[in-house]
Formats: sequence, C-alpha cells, structure tokens
Amino acid sequence: MLNNNPVKIIKTENWINELKKNIQYLKIYVPLIVTTPGNRKRLNLDSKFNPKYIFSNISDNPNFKDCDNGIKFCKNNLFDGIIALGGGSAMDLAKVLIAYLSLRKSDIFELINYKEPFPKKIPTIFLPTTHGTASEVTMWGTIWNMEQKKKYSISHPDLYPTIAILDGNLTLTLPLNISITTVMDALSHSLEAIWNKNATEISNTFAIQAICQIIKDIDKFKNNPSNLEVRTNLLNASTTAGLAFSKTTTAAAHSMSYPLTIHYKIPHGVASSITLLPLLEINKKFIKKPLNIICNNLGLTFYEFKQVVKSIPKDIIPFTLRDWDVPKNQLNKLSKESFTKGRMDNNIVDLSENQVLAIFNKVYN
Repeated sequence: MLNNNPVKIIKTENWINELKKNIQYLKIYVPLIVTTPGNRKRLNLDSKFNPKYIFSNISDNPNFKDCDNGIKFCKNNLFDGIIALGGGSAMDLAKVLIAYLSLRKSDIFELINYKEPFPKKIPTIFLPTTHGTASEVTMWGTIWNMEQKKKYSISHPDLYPTIAILDGNLTLTLPLNISITTVMDALSHSLEAIWNKNATEISNTFAIQAICQIIKDIDKFKNNPSNLEVRTNLLNASTTAGLAFSKTTTAAAHSMSYPLTIHYKIPHGVASSITLLPLLEINKKFIKKPLNIICNNLGLTFYEFKQVVKSIPKDIIPFTLRDWDVPKNQLNKLSKESFTKGRMDNNIVDLSENQVLAIFNKVYN
C-alpha cells in the first residue's frame, strides 16, 4: 500500500497472463469487461474474452447516457467483478458500474451521492492503456451531463480498484497524438498536486518523481514512439502522478478545463494542461522547494524547464484556444464557469475571475 493508497499495483510485460491469474485470485467468475470501441478493436478483445461480457458503448468523455447504457447492460447479466481496460473514459465509467453492482441503484445521482460504505465489495482490476488519467489508483471518476452542460464526480473509498496492472505493451499502438495528450494530463496531475493546498511531503515526492520521469523520456518517446521501455516509463509516471493527486485532488488547471470540454469538446488531457504554464508563473513563488528539486534533478534552469514543457505538444496536438475554435468573446463566460468547488479552491494561490480571464487570454493564440 503506497501513500495509504489501497490499490495493489502489479507491473508486468504480459498483461493477459497477469490478468487471468488475478481474475482467478479474486474469484471473479463472470467478469464485466469495460472498454472503449477503439481499445476493443485495437487490442482484439473479442478474441480474449466472451464478447457477451464486453461493454464498449462509451463516448470520449463518458456521459450520463453511457452510464445508463452500462447499467442496462449489467441488468441483463450476473457480473461478479469488473475489468476496466482503457484510459479515463473506460475506467471512470467502470467506477459508476462498480457502484451500481454493489448498490443496485439505477439512478446516477443516487450513485454519485451515496456516502455510506458499500454493502457489497466488487472485486476490480484496472489496466490503463494510456499515459495519463491514473484512474487506476484513485477513488473517483468524472461523468458529464451534456444536457445540463455540467461535469459530475463520483467519489467513494470503495471505488478504489482492487488491483492495477501496468504493462507498457498496452500503449504500444496508441496513436502519437493521443499519447501526448495523455502525457500532458499526467504532467497536469503532477503539477496540480504540487501547487495544492492539500500537498504533503509524500504527495510532493510522487509528483516530483512523475514530472522528472516525463521530462527525461519525452524527447526519446517523440523520436521513437515504438520504444517499449520509454512507453513503460511514461505509463509508470502517470500512475505515480495518480498516487500524488489521489491525496490532494486537482486544482485550478482542472477546474478551468471543465467548461472547455463541456462547451468545445476539447479533450481532457489538452483542456487540463493548456493553462499549466501561466499557472506555473502565478504559483511558482509558493512552490520554490519542489521546483528547485525538479530543476536540479533534471539539470535544467527554471526557464529551460518551462521551455521543455512548452515543447511537448508542439506540432503534435493543437494547443491554443484558437486552435480549438473557442470564440474569443466567450472567454468571460468560460472564466465565470471555471470555479468548481473542491478544485479551484485547492490552488495554492486564490485566483479571481479576472486572473482566470487573463490566463485564458494568454493561451488563446
């Protein structure tokens, strides 16, 4: 158990053998496989599991309709455990279905608002297929209500996965643009854990470790995306970032990301990292010690560190608000909607609406 995190983390180079072994160990006889259409095809999951037990009707950003469809799928089967195989979309939706299988409540708001111990513990195995998210070591998931244009979190100690299996092979065929998007999400998780009012020495240690691993390997990865060792390092860095923010939760960058995703469908990894550099400038004087450790470990000046961060998405993913067709006359509205309780108020510096607007303007072009 790391950092009081209850998830058992297993690192392997043969995920399918490790998965089969742990399905037996947890005595899962009828596993629900939760994945995305892309991963179902990319990993040829229909040849590895009973297709009748695979639920893959999941959007890029899992929404209430996806949850309803998943719950209906569960009602027609007697699942006694969940295997989540994917990035944040699959793993976050899987957490809704964990709650459903335990509570047998079909109303999503009831599942979100349930705070008592779950009456039944559902054994779960999560296998991340991206270099971001880290939902395999957290107790929450993000669900979007697109009709209300609102983001919800389901959060409960019984939603921690039982086991997380990490295998870089699962990321090998992930396209470069998605890989970089998820790396940026892991970087955001790490930095947000540091400039956080809830930060501790332990969370800082994990965050620093994740940031240094990402920065050390990112150029090697971009030059050779088929490098299994580097992909494995980035996958491990993402999980390490998860161990950091599983205790602190996130802060301003994530809070500002939610309206970007809701209104303009900007992928979460981009939306949560597009404001990192302006926020770093605002927060830097309050996080001097961890920043010094990071720069010393990497042999970089603070300016050089910022330049490396800036270069990661360059020429691979669109990384300005203009690139994502955000109208400039909507920045005021986005600023007003950026104050999510339990996220924005975690930021080590209390931001005003005008400061948030200024940040959006900085990342517009």
